[in-house]
Amino acid sequence: MAEQDRYGGNSQNLSRKIEEDDAIDLRTLFWNVIQGILKFWWLILLLAAVGAGAFYLRATRLFYTPMYQSSATFTVLTGGTMDTENSTYNFYYDTNTVGQLAKTFPYILSSSLLTEAIEEDLGVDAVNGRISAQAVSDSNMITMTVTSNSPEDARAILESTIKVYPDVVRFVIGDTRFSMIDEPTTPTEPYNRPSYLDQILKGALFGAGSGFLLICLCALFKKTVQKPEELNSVMSLSCIANIPEVSKKLRKKQDTRWIQMQDSRTPQAFRENIQSLQIRISRELEEKGGKVLVLTSTLPGEGKSTLAYNLAIAAASHGVKVLFVDADLRKKADRKHLTEEKGRGLASVVTGKCSLQEAVYREEETGVDFLGGSKPVKGVQQILNHSSFHEVIKEMKAQWDLILLDAPPTEMFEDASILAEQADGILYVIRYDQVQKRRILDSISGLEDSSAPLLGYVFNGVPVHRGGYGYYGYGRYGYGYYGYGSYGYGERKNRERISAEEDRGRNRRAKDD
Repeated sequence: MAEQDRYGGNSQNLSRKIEEDDAIDLRTLFWNVIQGILKFWWLILLLAAVGAGAFYLRATRLFYTPMYQSSATFTVLTGGTMDTENSTYNFYYDTNTVGQLAKTFPYILSSSLLTEAIEEDLGVDAVNGRISAQAVSDSNMITMTVTSNSPEDARAILESTIKVYPDVVRFVIGDTRFSMIDEPTTPTEPYNRPSYLDQILKGALFGAGSGFLLICLCALFKKTVQKPEELNSVMSLSCIANIPEVSKKLRKKQDTRWIQMQDSRTPQAFRENIQSLQIRISRELEEKGGKVLVLTSTLPGEGKSTLAYNLAIAAASHGVKVLFVDADLRKKADRKHLTEEKGRGLASVVTGKCSLQEAVYREEETGVDFLGGSKPVKGVQQILNHSSFHEVIKEMKAQWDLILLDAPPTEMFEDASILAEQADGILYVIRYDQVQKRRILDSISGLEDSSAPLLGYVFNGVPVHRGGYGYYGYGRYGYGYYGYGSYGYGERKNRERISAEEDRGRNRRAKDD
């Protein structure tokens, strides 16, 4: 029943909705092609270079055979043309004869009778060439051409053909005689000499076109989620925040730390959207009387750890005592982004190897408390199902106002579902253009049976240059255009909420002092 409520129907209805929603969106398709070109421009250039090289090799002697042509032009005369007094009549007759010759040429030239006559005349076993002929319209003139890979053979075959042809066609059109206009000559250079530049250009165009076609096909069959509406149409789980993409160019290559909202290089839109998300999460947890939030995603690389860290910073900046926990015990990658110091994590605390206070690392710069080990551990599910795990969570709740559990991806492991049993809410992170819709829905459905409610999902890493919200969430004119109006968070309301929360944090710190 929970799954039916969440997705607005049974699995058959869900599948039907997904299929209906998979109709081609030309705007999205166009954008995917542009993105593909920007991302894989090197592939187009590579295929262009390969195509140019292949066509060049084909044009060289590796794959190129020089061919030679020898031609002769002559007129056709019938047996009665020697009577000069009837020349007009004979010319008319010869014109008809040429027409008959033109019709019979394809058959005679390919006949074994002509071939055998040429072979006998030349004294060879095979004719090394191809014979063709063309009649000049409205005249008794014919041009005959022989093509061969040998210039000498081309001329010899042509001369032999002119010699034996009248005898071959005698029984078809009667006695004929050829009067030569242009005598056969020996060709001095190939007629098919390639233009290397043209071949290179053709090859480059073919290769680049192949690369472009490949990108278009990938864009056509791409089914990753690129806007919240794609999910909203098949499930009722709300998108509660859109987090803009932060360019890696803003950070040093050797910097292994996460993007930090307090960094002056971090865009204002990122900071303010994180602040707004933190306010909303805190309010929903307060309404439920909870403190523990699990953050998970479908696959690695969707930015949930960076998001969790910045949510912790935002909460700490408001005077909230926050504990950021690396709950991905198989990977244990969070600590290296915060400090180079070795330390113990959640597994050590649960198994009693150290106390919670001994394992917690405090980041003085941000005021965030962190719990995470330096090395992966074995037997993860045994640790998460350990009898003392619940007591550790209770101890955390007693000392901190907000506990953020950075869980493993749901498609790979069941750890997030186990952690959710100790949590008060789940926040799902979906990265823009990263995962297919059905995989996301299948992963979310795996969290439906947990005791903690799904508070919503965050659409992460949205490019800021994709237009105003309502399609992709981010405009270009400042905070008021960054997408929270649809969820009740206009510019002024957001700033008022952030300001009020900061005042509350200052008052809380003053009381603590």
